Amino acid sequence: MPNQAEGLYGSRARMVSVASGKGGVGKTVVAVNLSVVLQDRGHRVLLFDTDAGFANAEILMGVTPKFTLKDFLKKKVGIEEVIFTTPYGVDLISTGMDVEDLITFNVEDKGRVVNELRKIGEDYDYIIFDFPPGFNEQLERFYLSSDHVLVLTATEPTALVNAYTFVKILVLKGLEPVSFHVVMNMVKDLREGRKVVEKFSSVVSKFVGVNFDSTHLMKFEPLVRESVARQIPFVVLKKTSQPSLAIHGIADRITNKIVAKKLSFIERVKLLFGMG
Repeated sequence: MPNQAEGLYGSRARMVSVASGKGGVGKTVVAVNLSVVLQDRGHRVLLFDTDAGFANAEILMGVTPKFTLKDFLKKKVGIEEVIFTTPYGVDLISTGMDVEDLITFNVEDKGRVVNELRKIGEDYDYIIFDFPPGFNEQLERFYLSSDHVLVLTATEPTALVNAYTFVKILVLKGLEPVSFHVVMNMVKDLREGRKVVEKFSSVVSKFVGVNFDSTHLMKFEPLVRESVARQIPFVVLKKTSQPSLAIHGIADRITNKIVAKKLSFIERVKLLFGMG
């Protein structure tokens, strides 16, 4: 028999966590453009920007939300005022603080967030979380409960080492998500890039014991830099560009793969706020 209570807790929403071993590999760029593509396909999407150190999601979409989750926690506004609808139809929540700061709020304040998000969670098909770069112990159980984790990296040795370390830590801690994907960004030569990502996947499989559900290449193109400068997602500027097609490829894998959910949406939110 279906769990009727789960339906009240936003069981529709699929959780997609976008992470990276280090900064500067295009994590937020992918999170923003993936959100727009999913929205264009008819899905209701909420982009949760937890990378407060840069607030890049806001910048890349050319918007400035009036309020953040921090304002809600300080009881300045209601949760509906924190949700900002972007020109692309994607709803955006910016935390306005680091994840560590979220954890320090008292149980009553965090309980208010959970109760409010319970109400809105069922309105979305996908919740995209843009997490800060690197492994964060505060997010351990949240990584585990994600339906999909996208790990961003690049062809440079330091980026590959950091991505490998990130994946290895997740697995050693028993935090392997339901579905694992790797995205290699800023690739200058697709043929060489394919060799690098295949070797990376092989090393991870051999020494960590993880087989990625999918691998994706995003070519280095001036279009991406232009989209950042113009604050318009590149999937909007040029839908047929290689980076845009790569984002569509990621969306295909996410929407076509059925995953067995371990926790309801609201249970995962509790984990994010250290209440699980």
